[in-house]
Amino acid sequence: MLGDGRPEGYRPDRRPHPNAGGPPIHKVSRADVARRAGVAESTVSRALNDSPLITEPIKEKVRDAARDLGYIPSRQAALFARNRTNMLGFVVPTYSSFPPFSRPYFPALLDGVVLEADEEGYATTIVLDKREHEIEDYFALIRSKTVDGLLFAVTRADFGPFMGLRERGVPFVLINNYQDGLNSVDARPESGMRKAFSHAVNLGHRRIGYITGDMHYRNAVDRLAAFNRLAAEFRIEPSIVEGNFSKTSGYVGAGKLLARSLPPTLIMTSSDRAAFGVLQFASESGIRVPADLSVIGYDNLNPVQDITPALSTVDHPVTALARRATRLLITILEGGRGEPVQEWLDTDFAIRESTSICAHDRGGNA
Repeated sequence: MLGDGRPEGYRPDRRPHPNAGGPPIHKVSRADVARRAGVAESTVSRALNDSPLITEPIKEKVRDAARDLGYIPSRQAALFARNRTNMLGFVVPTYSSFPPFSRPYFPALLDGVVLEADEEGYATTIVLDKREHEIEDYFALIRSKTVDGLLFAVTRADFGPFMGLRERGVPFVLINNYQDGLNSVDARPESGMRKAFSHAVNLGHRRIGYITGDMHYRNAVDRLAAFNRLAAEFRIEPSIVEGNFSKTSGYVGAGKLLARSLPPTLIMTSSDRAAFGVLQFASESGIRVPADLSVIGYDNLNPVQDITPALSTVDHPVTALARRATRLLITILEGGRGEPVQEWLDTDFAIRESTSICAHDRGGNA
């Protein structure tokens, strides 16, 4: 005993539990709510999850009983009752040459998916597409209740596997791709590219080069088609080389375009990364941008504002596309969509320091 009569080891910060010595506290269960409301336990779960199978008077009775008893349903139990996980799978490709999230495109997509999903009460898991994945792999994710639905970030214009997923009843949405009969969200390239052409022509450019993306992707095909239409409409002299969206293809493409007898005074590319390659080639070749050559990219993703010169580029709403696709998938999961839909956003154009008046209009030799 201590001098004041307290036992050895006594700690004044240890207070007895409010229920110490009394009967154990009863945790309110779903069964308690069912008894109070006079319904089956399964009806409690359905009513509290707003199932259309339960009438409004019964739902109200169950809610009143739950409120009176202080019942707090388990989230996992609620999801189980709805046969749902509230988890979305974000499918991104893997590459042998670089990690996918080392490129700004994928973090911009992920931002949109995660933010929209969180606002709607869903979580997101990343699914790496290792190219050898087949329909059965994705079907297994749904069947095993790993995820409720899938968002595909980058997909080629090969839609047979996706038609198979649709036939198996797998809920999914394509981002930056589209096909009749499939749910998709994409952006029209022509609205932003038209503004880019108008800007270029107003600066005096009449010879415009273009470096394409990978023609296995609809994005590349659609952007090239828009370029050709606009070149004819604005009556400019186009020159085109094939690329694959990469910085290397921009570098190589710039070399091919600028080696021509009448080289372009402005080069447009299918991606910002390809434009970075053009800028590198120009720098190494003593070509001043924009004094000798103007450059326009496509995407408007960082670090386009931080490089020198800052890049003029078509504004591709990548994060907004991902948000819209996520919202569409959740709407599908919650029964708000029947037939497949294609949703479209528009592109825009951002003017920065990599474009200026054509050297010919300044009295140059272009």
